[in-house]
Amino acid sequence: MTGPIKKARKQRELDELAFNVLSSFRQQGAMQWTDWYETTSARRGERGLGTTTFNDAVKRLMAEGQVRMDKDECYRVAYDAVELETADFTADFHPAGNEGSSRALSGVRNGKGDIADIAVQQLLNK
Repeated sequence: MTGPIKKARKQRELDELAFNVLSSFRQQGAMQWTDWYETTSARRGERGLGTTTFNDAVKRLMAEGQVRMDKDECYRVAYDAVELETADFTADFHPAGNEGSSRALSGVRNGKGDIADIAVQQLLNK
């Protein structure tokens, strides 16, 4: 039973690495498969990375809705699939106004964060 568990753990680690590589290049826009593969392989280090193994990871990320392919067949993070690590923004900041203004200032919009909220959250987590 340890074989399947070890394989699943390695797949999760590779999926996380590939996702992190792609999301780290989000300011540059979408990435071509080859660039994404080479960067992920380089960050993986000495272990290297085969194209089939990487392609399987890409397929898993796409199936989970974390990554999308655009019309130019380049890959980008699906920001609506990114879950924010929810932090209580109002704990140290109490804006004037009603609960609605407090929720708007804390980045809560219909239970989802937008791209600006994600960027703020990433800055706060550094």
